[in-house]
Amino acid sequence: MSGGGEPDDERQAQPAAPESGYFRGERGRTVPRSAWWILGVALALLLVFVLVRPLWFTRDVDDTSLDVPADRHYTKSLSGAGYEDGVWLTDDSPSTSFAVTFPADSARRETRLRLTGTTQVAEDSVVFLIVRMDGQQVYKSEVARGNNGLDVIVDVPEGLSSDGQVRVQVQIEGTLDNRTCTPDHSAGMQVHLDPASVVEAALTERVHTVRDAVVSWDRRVTIVLADQNDEWRTTAAQMGIALTRAGYEVTYSDAVPSSDAQNALLIGPADKVTDLGWSTSGETDASDGIVLGTVDDSPVIGVLAPDGDLISRFLTLPEVATADSDRSDPRALDTSPAVGTEVGVNTLGADTSATTIADAHRWRIGYSLADLPGGRLPQSIRVAMALPASPDDLTWILNVQLNGQLVDSRRLDGQATQAVVSLPAAAQLLENTLTLTVQRDRDLGGCDVRVTTYPIQLQPTSALLLGDDLGTGFTALPRALAPGFAVYWPDSAKTSAVDQLNAAIPTLTKFIPAHYDPEFFWNSAPAPGRPFVLIGQSPEVNPPVRIEDGRIRSGSADPALDITAFDDGMIVETATSTTGAGGLVIEYVGKPGTIPVPDFGSESARVVTSQGSFVVNTDDGTTAPNSPARVIAPR
Repeated sequence: MSGGGEPDDERQAQPAAPESGYFRGERGRTVPRSAWWILGVALALLLVFVLVRPLWFTRDVDDTSLDVPADRHYTKSLSGAGYEDGVWLTDDSPSTSFAVTFPADSARRETRLRLTGTTQVAEDSVVFLIVRMDGQQVYKSEVARGNNGLDVIVDVPEGLSSDGQVRVQVQIEGTLDNRTCTPDHSAGMQVHLDPASVVEAALTERVHTVRDAVVSWDRRVTIVLADQNDEWRTTAAQMGIALTRAGYEVTYSDAVPSSDAQNALLIGPADKVTDLGWSTSGETDASDGIVLGTVDDSPVIGVLAPDGDLISRFLTLPEVATADSDRSDPRALDTSPAVGTEVGVNTLGADTSATTIADAHRWRIGYSLADLPGGRLPQSIRVAMALPASPDDLTWILNVQLNGQLVDSRRLDGQATQAVVSLPAAAQLLENTLTLTVQRDRDLGGCDVRVTTYPIQLQPTSALLLGDDLGTGFTALPRALAPGFAVYWPDSAKTSAVDQLNAAIPTLTKFIPAHYDPEFFWNSAPAPGRPFVLIGQSPEVNPPVRIEDGRIRSGSADPALDITAFDDGMIVETATSTTGAGGLVIEYVGKPGTIPVPDFGSESARVVTSQGSFVVNTDDGTTAPNSPARVIAPR
């Protein structure tokens, strides 16, 4: 211990004086004064941001919305295009395409494609997702192996969409890893594009012209009857037939849908349409045929003139592109009927542009007998194929399927091949699907073969060749109705127009030729000696299958079929009037409007319900036997 000083332990117990700029902390710890200032400023900024811009704190950092009001957000989703369950891309079906038409009178400041869904890729595979627009590749990216979610945004180039439309093709390409030695190079891939996958655009102003409202419709359209008098029933029927032929799914109603009003079409005089909540920017009068108004700020077209045959053609043909204001008044529009003995596959929607093939490529061609010249059945198809130069050990094979039935398979030789394939009349339906598949086959396999793509083309000279077979049952009706017919609706005043049209129009449309507008006669029997479509019952027609006293009967004095009738259902059959004219009879009970319409073929009568349908033999009134006759449970 030193003299004159404090003990050492007392000096150690004495706390040190705080340095300048610090406050005394807990148990001797200190906090810099500058830290308190920084904390205070941060709290102040936080308070200001919350009060002034709360959106910054409620919005996802990955938000990719277009930031426009709903009435300026244009969308065309897979669901709206008719793919209610989305689209699956696999090794067997690796691509899909759809066309989108944009509003022409409302400018776009941003247009893009958003693909959402799921992906599944084998661990030994290499798979790419490719997006083409108008044939030009705009996106390509490798898909991660395993099971993953898909969320891809692809900008639509302005140069491709400047003409107001774009065809989008989504494709997957893949193969096994090169280190894998196998003759099968399929990648084991599957991509599901969900129904919400969408082409969308931010509009500078909401849709305000007739033509833009039409291109904005989704596949499901509701026709709303503001007036149910006969002239407006005819207009609604003609509109439904035209829209159904154009690929829309039509539903009738007497009220505007509570949601999705932009996909509604109002029919009736201006005053009654206005009573449904529809309004326009200006006054309307009797001379206005088509007027674009709004319902709850959604653009909705009103048909205010009972001229359904003309207006329906105008709204479903390319001439609608001239309707660049909020109203239009077509007064004449005639189309040429189909003529000739052959129908080119390009007029049926087949893709006749050059494409590429690795292992196989398919072309699907749909045709309706009602749309062919004279309602005649095709006897064959001429397939003209442009093939590439290829090695000697490579063989091209053409397979032809009609409605799922393989009707021909043959080798194609040479670089320009033409084949004529017979189409059996018995295999044809009222509406048919032809599938042409070209396969590549080589003698070599395994690791020594490199997967190579080749150019190939289904040429426009390919065509259906019409024959002289009269057909049987429903397939004979288009030829019988081809000279012209009318639609008769006895006792129409006793039932709701909405129920009538929902029940009959989907089935009726299948038998009406393209661009043909039949006359409608309400509360009237079929005219003598003229082909007809009868909806209901009439003394002038005695169909083989009939509904009597709440029962379905078929046969002569001793019925072979006598069962209790349904509450909601219909009978569709061919029949002959008392004057010898042939025609179609549709008899319905209840409200069968939501019943799916079956495929009609060579049978003459079909009973249709929501749980299915069955055929009745009109010769003797018997029903077709079960197939198989006995169900034996698997062991």
